[in-house]
Amino acid sequence: MKKSCFHCFFFILLFSIFDTNLSAQEVKFSGEAGTAWASALRPSRQGDFILGDSYLNGKIDAFYENSSAFAEGRVGFDEVSDEIYFELKEAYLDYSSDFWGLRIGRQKVSWGKADGIDISNVLCPKDYSSVRSIFNDEKLAIDTVRLTLSKASLSLDTYFIPFFIKSPLLEEYSSQISDFREPEKNIKNSEYALKFSGYFSHLDLSIYGFYGFEDSPFLSYKPKIEGEIITGYEISAEYERFLMLALDAAIPLGQTVLRLETAFFPKRHFQSKAEKILSGSKISEKHDNLLSLIGLDWMPNSWTFTTQYFCDALSGDSKNLEREKNYTHGTSLSISKSLFSETLELSASCLLNFTDFDSAIELSAEYSLTDSIFLEAGGYIFNEGKEKGTYGLYKDYTSFYIKARYVF
Repeated sequence: MKKSCFHCFFFILLFSIFDTNLSAQEVKFSGEAGTAWASALRPSRQGDFILGDSYLNGKIDAFYENSSAFAEGRVGFDEVSDEIYFELKEAYLDYSSDFWGLRIGRQKVSWGKADGIDISNVLCPKDYSSVRSIFNDEKLAIDTVRLTLSKASLSLDTYFIPFFIKSPLLEEYSSQISDFREPEKNIKNSEYALKFSGYFSHLDLSIYGFYGFEDSPFLSYKPKIEGEIITGYEISAEYERFLMLALDAAIPLGQTVLRLETAFFPKRHFQSKAEKILSGSKISEKHDNLLSLIGLDWMPNSWTFTTQYFCDALSGDSKNLEREKNYTHGTSLSISKSLFSETLELSASCLLNFTDFDSAIELSAEYSLTDSIFLEAGGYIFNEGKEKGTYGLYKDYTSFYIKARYVF
């Protein structure tokens, strides 16, 4: 708690210092203050508050000729855990010229044309550690050096990522793991990435390459024995390297946009079943893996429609894997409508896995009380389907929420 209080004080002090220089044209300060509450709806936790978050999110942009600096942080109070938290979201230096640019520091990078589904978007890990992160669906920033070369409508980005950052897990899962064996902080464990893009009048095209570590761990199981009786299992986690090659494209067709994306992972690691590991098998097996997506966006008047079909194909025999099916697929649909001179926005979105028919649904209504104050209400519904699947794991977080935020 003391460390969190110190971070909070430092964060506010830093912003107050910059706030005194807002009259200088080369420094800009913006941000958001808000609060969000969510109450569970499932019978197992009905009425329980699973989210209570009051926060201040601030951004600082500083410019001087061809160089700039950017920092974003968030400080808040989690009413559910009764804790103050601090997050440094991004902090980097930037230089750009007509032909090349350099960005160094903690930054967020988003790859691909998919909406709400990760196909080639592998650079930044996802945060599963809290209900806040599930609702915000945010990625964590990575420490990297990005060199950009550009000419007309073509650009090449190269990334050097010296430090591995894992995906934090929900406490109920991470507490079961006794040992996280992360890659050593050594230059030999650095990650590398490449993106080549072309932007043309009738086509946007990007090619990606990545060599690094999986953000989510592979689990190993070892029985705990007292006398001759197994009293439980010790679980440890480790992380494996993978290679990805990917391609995406966006093609405008009148009022619609066609989006295509595919990623190939040669000899990717997949988690073995617990019983196989306990009987002597390795914790993972290598299989070729192909992810693909096709999407369509349609934006007539004040409506927005987005639909996607995605699939995940695996080579070889998967009978020893925790994932038992070689081919999984699903779809998503999002609809939004602006009303009353764009002061009210209604939206609904759904993700459905065809394999287990588990699903995630979000409904929301946001009203602009003023140009700076926004009020929102909605709900998240997670369904198991035939099996728990991806979204069924979060069924107890099915909830109704309200939000209020002030943007400045």
